[in-house]
Amino acid sequence: MQVRHRGARLAVPLTIIPLLVGIAWLLTSVPVRADDGCVLTPSGIDCGFRGSTTSTSMAVATGFYRYLRMREHPTVGTCWQWYREPPGWDRWNWSHSVAITIAQRDHPECPAWGWRVVSVSTRAWAIFRSFPLSGPSLDVRPSIGIANLATVIAVGRPAELRHRERLPDGRMLEVRAAVETVRIDWGDGATTTLSPGEASGPGALHAYALKTCTAAYRRSHPSGRNCHPALDSYPIGVVLSWRGRYSTGGAWTNLGTLNRSTTLGYDVDEVVGIPVAP
Repeated sequence: MQVRHRGARLAVPLTIIPLLVGIAWLLTSVPVRADDGCVLTPSGIDCGFRGSTTSTSMAVATGFYRYLRMREHPTVGTCWQWYREPPGWDRWNWSHSVAITIAQRDHPECPAWGWRVVSVSTRAWAIFRSFPLSGPSLDVRPSIGIANLATVIAVGRPAELRHRERLPDGRMLEVRAAVETVRIDWGDGATTTLSPGEASGPGALHAYALKTCTAAYRRSHPSGRNCHPALDSYPIGVVLSWRGRYSTGGAWTNLGTLNRSTTLGYDVDEVVGIPVAP
């Protein structure tokens, strides 16, 4: 059926008057938005600029798709898909015909599965898990510890990671990940939890009470009793807790945390004073 702008008229032969009566009944039986208001007149069907002989409610009921949009699909890349509601290129607007033709010529049709209603949190979690979350970068001073003197560990602060993408429903999804806490397990039962700024700035200090020695040294050397009874070195573990969050333009929603860790063996010696004759 041909659609005209306001003021236009369609010549209607008498033979199709029963058809127009049927259309009139259908239009009055289905709710029609004001800007869709096609009016049946004695000389034809008079439609507003945005109107048509098919109302939005009728389109939903019949599954008719009117607006073509471009989308970024996770598998096929840039593709096109028809929608019932704007925005998009209007297939009933002749000035959009060229753009629609080019889009369909140059890009594939988006797969016809339910990705338009994909859970936002599920998609945000997938992005968060795909981020290259780095592990701890350590600066340990001194490289070999001294019993009862402070060991200092500084942990580099990774940059915040961000990702933005357009969701199938038109909203913009933004996902971010940043280190929330740094936890140091010193290997002797003591732990320290720091903010990223503290860990990368002054770092954390810890003094070991006992030196570490090999099992043979502990058994045979007279000073073996001064060693840790079981450890050849202290197993230091450092954990970065990355927190993810997402937003679609409003408040931010937490996704939880993912940890990245590293360990190292840390040898601790002792300084022994030796009397020197004057």
